[in-house]
Amino acid sequence: MAEGPAKQPVALITGASGGIGEAFAYELARDGHRLVLVARSDEELNRVAGVIATKLDVETVAIPHDLAKPHAADQLDAELRRRRLSPDVLVNNAGYGLRGEAVELDVHEQLEMIDLNIRTLTELTLRCARSMKQRGGGGIINVSSTAAYMPGPNMAVYYATKAFVGSFTEALSVELKPHGVQVTSVAPGPTATDFQRRADLDDSLLLKTQPVMSPEDVARIGYAGFKKGRRAVITGFPNKFLAHSAKFIPRSVLLPIIKRLQS
Repeated sequence: MAEGPAKQPVALITGASGGIGEAFAYELARDGHRLVLVARSDEELNRVAGVIATKLDVETVAIPHDLAKPHAADQLDAELRRRRLSPDVLVNNAGYGLRGEAVELDVHEQLEMIDLNIRTLTELTLRCARSMKQRGGGGIINVSSTAAYMPGPNMAVYYATKAFVGSFTEALSVELKPHGVQVTSVAPGPTATDFQRRADLDDSLLLKTQPVMSPEDVARIGYAGFKKGRRAVITGFPNKFLAHSAKFIPRSVLLPIIKRLQS
């Protein structure tokens, strides 16, 4: 990606029109970054950009862009080059889930989910990482999920995409660490965002029985772990317990529990 002018460092945040993406925008703005915010929703994205710019007196650029569409990463890269913006920090937060049996859900929507949660995240990560490696510094935060640590009946494709994000991010972290580039996976559990509505989880047993974190707490914990140089951050003790204990529970026991929680 093209080099920008020598000013404050630039943070590129996807899925920044609300929720965890918006919360990360505040964290990075308070830490002295100019912001480039990307999301589908023009109206909400401009709202977030305007409020942050006013409250924190930081340069904020809003780029409405649907990252689930074909060639979305190429188009965003071209727009960044046109504006002479080269991210020093990338936060890949854009993504969504769908609840239901995989064979009953719309195939196109599930493939689009893979494109956004995996393909676009991977392409943006690699494009930015190459530039950061050449410069000898920078950082990438990929928002994963506690779903990365187990299979997820009734959300099979979503859980699989997050497993990819977690594995890819931790491996890349080891490759880029010697070059001064910090790469961190942030894995929230249930969080009070619009994700639940999009995934049709509002009435699920999962949200009725599990503690729900605020997006501000997720971003604060995630960014603190990133600054400390951690490869993986699971936000909140209940989420850590769930993710780590899943490794030791027999699949014959674990899988029906997960299916029930998402019913």
